[in-house]
Amino acid sequence: MRMKFFERTYLLTFILFLVFLNVAVFALAMYTYSNSTAAAESVCNTEMLSIADAFEKDYDYAGSASAHILQVTYGNFYNKKGIKLQFLSEGNVSYSSLPEGIDIPKEGKLANTKTAGKRYIVISRKVCDDTFTLVYAKDVSYLDTEFRSLCIVFVSGSVLASLLLGVVLYFILRKLYLPLIKLRDATGSIANGNFSVRADDNGDDEVSALAKDFNIMADKVSQQICELKDTADRRQRMLDNLAHEMRTPLTAIHGYAEYICGAKIPHEERVDAAQYIMSESMRLKDISETLLDSAFIRENGIDPKPVSLRGLAYRTCTRLVKTVKERGVTLTCEAEEITVNGDEVLLDMLLSNLIENAAKACTGSGTVTVGTVKREGTVSLFVRDNGMGMTKEQLSHITEPFYRTDKSRSRTQGGTGLGLALCKGIAEAHGATLEFSSRQGDGTTAFLNFTTSLQDYDNSITKP
Repeated sequence: MRMKFFERTYLLTFILFLVFLNVAVFALAMYTYSNSTAAAESVCNTEMLSIADAFEKDYDYAGSASAHILQVTYGNFYNKKGIKLQFLSEGNVSYSSLPEGIDIPKEGKLANTKTAGKRYIVISRKVCDDTFTLVYAKDVSYLDTEFRSLCIVFVSGSVLASLLLGVVLYFILRKLYLPLIKLRDATGSIANGNFSVRADDNGDDEVSALAKDFNIMADKVSQQICELKDTADRRQRMLDNLAHEMRTPLTAIHGYAEYICGAKIPHEERVDAAQYIMSESMRLKDISETLLDSAFIRENGIDPKPVSLRGLAYRTCTRLVKTVKERGVTLTCEAEEITVNGDEVLLDMLLSNLIENAAKACTGSGTVTVGTVKREGTVSLFVRDNGMGMTKEQLSHITEPFYRTDKSRSRTQGGTGLGLALCKGIAEAHGATLEFSSRQGDGTTAFLNFTTSLQDYDNSITKP
């Protein structure tokens, strides 16, 4: 079973702590034992010197005849104190209370030896002008007992410290990893499609910085997904509307063509059918050309040049004034002399569409006004009518392909439903925005807002 990152971190940290703790405990125990042994050796050396000096004085006072008695006396006396003595004369043992198996060091040396389960510190030296060799041995088994007791204490403390640290370390690491756990949960929720979840980015440490970057990334991803969804929805609606728009003329063309081919009809009806077929064919041609124009603008952009909004407005109004008048609508122009960068042909196409739509909105009579206005940081070319107006719902969809506010009226007048979609594409190609303001019964105003650098028109274009 694969361990989690938190579990691996906890286990590795805990193992390292145990290793270092036990090494430290062992080193401390050995250091304590070494100091205790050194202190015991120092005490033994002092006692050895004291015994040797006392024996030499007594030997000088009693004489050589009493040497053996003196050795026995010293041996018995110090044996009661746990000190074993041995006297050698010319290599022969004259007295000894040493246990068997003790290794005797060289003269003037100290040895730490063990026999019969006991530990002894052994020292030898010459006394009485090298007449005798005195061997000193003291039982220091208590050092081993103390070392074992010390090891038990240290090990017990190490176990308790390890258990305590294991618990404390778990909760500390758990708390430190909690932001990462929350971040992981957030990523899991986003992976499952819940793009509204955000990570906890409170704090100023590295994990909080990571959570903030994650939230920024999640916001951008969520925004892009929404945009993609909107784009996909618009494309699907466009395809659905396109199929619907093409089905009607294609059905009519097929029906009339079949009617002409399979029936004996008068010449006048045949001409009427052929004219209807031509009308519907032109409708399909208009749809395809408009879609191609939109695609061309979207793919290739524009070649911007200085364009006078006043000159553009007056030329377009002059060209359309008769067409608009036939609908009983009055067309006026109030444009100022302002220059922007753009494509004059495309802007003329956009303005023409806006004027024609405004004229259609004025049922039977009305006024359409074309003009310019300066606002904060922008200039706008506007088309205003006093027609029927639109609802907020209609305003939110009017730039979608094939959308009509009044489908029956628009179809009879030959509209494709692509004019405002093309206008929006032209506006975006110019870095401008297309904005509509309308109320039912009070008419509609369409604004083409330019946010690019502006310059005053130089009067080189006069009023037509």
